[in-house]
Amino acid sequence: MTIEYQLGRKADNLLGIAVSCPFNKPAVLLTEPYSEEKGVFPTLYWLSCPYLVKEVARLEDQGFVKKYSLLVKEDRAFREALVRSHQEYARQRMDLLAAEVKEKLKATSPAIYQVLRDSGVGGIQNLEGIKCLHVHLADYLVNKKNPIGEKVWDLLDWPPDCHICDWDKVKEGQKCESEQ
Repeated sequence: MTIEYQLGRKADNLLGIAVSCPFNKPAVLLTEPYSEEKGVFPTLYWLSCPYLVKEVARLEDQGFVKKYSLLVKEDRAFREALVRSHQEYARQRMDLLAAEVKEKLKATSPAIYQVLRDSGVGGIQNLEGIKCLHVHLADYLVNKKNPIGEKVWDLLDWPPDCHICDWDKVKEGQKCESEQ
């Protein structure tokens, strides 16, 4: 129920919870990268914590995607770390696919196979690019290597007390301590 409440819908391609928050609620979900029924979904880690989703959206609204994009262009070491995190993300995504699925995709849907094999965090094609801060933070919370996600996390933290995922408490007006 919590995941559906967080997302506002059923999680069709859910494989599990990759990271939980300090309040023992899902924060990052592990998703199925491909199935015949649902197709391709290159976003391996999905940020589900409503508190973090809202805070990251606030950072995006303040221009942090552009700020970090400039940093990628200007800082070679940062750019190389980002490319490595994109490559590792693609490797992890491919590791979730069974060998027979990979072979079938290679033979029947080479474009889908290529997206799953070569795209980076959140399915981005340009490995020096930033798709959105949410996917980079989700990747960082799981792997602790994504430099964009690390920069985002440095600006955020878990609130000291949070009930945003407890529907019964939300109905009573309780929120995260930082939102009150």
